[in-house]
Amino acid sequence: MPRNHRRKRTPVQSDQLGSRGLATRERLKAAAGRVLARKAYSQMTVADVTREAGVAAGLFHRYFPDLQTLTMELANEVLDELGNTATVEQGVARGDWMGRIHSHIALSVANYAQRPGLVRAMNQLADESSIFRARLRGFYQSQLELLAAQLPRLFPASQLTSTESLLIVYALGGISEAVLRERYILRNPALRDLQLSPEELADWLATLFYRALFAANPPPEQERKGARLLAIRSPERPRRRDAG
Repeated sequence: MPRNHRRKRTPVQSDQLGSRGLATRERLKAAAGRVLARKAYSQMTVADVTREAGVAAGLFHRYFPDLQTLTMELANEVLDELGNTATVEQGVARGDWMGRIHSHIALSVANYAQRPGLVRAMNQLADESSIFRARLRGFYQSQLELLAAQLPRLFPASQLTSTESLLIVYALGGISEAVLRERYILRNPALRDLQLSPEELADWLATLFYRALFAANPPPEQERKGARLLAIRSPERPRRRDAG
C-alpha cells in the first residue's frame, strides 16, 4: 500500500545550504541507511531517521520533503556507483574478461552485503514510484546490453542475434542476483552456514559466470578463491571397447 508522503514544507535546495546544512543532510541520509538495515522501508518513519541522526524531528523537512525522496536519493547514488563502468573496471586490462566480470560482481556482492536494507527498499520504491521503476529497469537493461553487444563478436560462429545475446546475458546475470537475494535479503536458512566472505563469494560467482559464458575455466592466474570450482567438470566417458 502506498505510503503517505504528506509534505510539511518545501525543503531547502542543496545548492542553497551552507556547510553545516549539507553535513546535516548527509547525516540524515546515512542515518536512513542504518535504519533500513534494521527495518523495512515500509516501516521506517521520519522519527526513526532523525533519532538515528541525532537531530530534531522538525529538521527533517528542511532537507527532504518525505522519506521516499530521501530513500530514492540513496538508491540513485548506488545505481550511479554500480553503473560507472569506467570506474568499476579501472585497472582491468583490455581483453581480460575474468577481470571485467569479477569487478562488476564484486561490487554487486559488496552492495548486497553492506546495504541489504537499501537493496530491499529499491524493490519497494519501484512499486511506489513509476519514475524510480523506470530508472531501476533502465539501469539493469543498460548493464546487460553492454555485455550482450559483445557476444556476437566474441562468438561469431554462433551467429547470435542481438535478442538471443540479451537472453543469454539475462540468464547468466540472474544466477548471481538469485544467490545474493537468498543470501543477504531473504537470509535463506539453507545458506546460513555458508563459510564464504563477500570477497570469496564474489570469486565463486565470477568463476561460475565465466565458466557459463565461455564454457571454459578462467586463466589459472585468475582462479582466486573459486579454484575449487574448477574441479567441477563433465565426468570422462568410459572408452568403448573395439569389437572383436
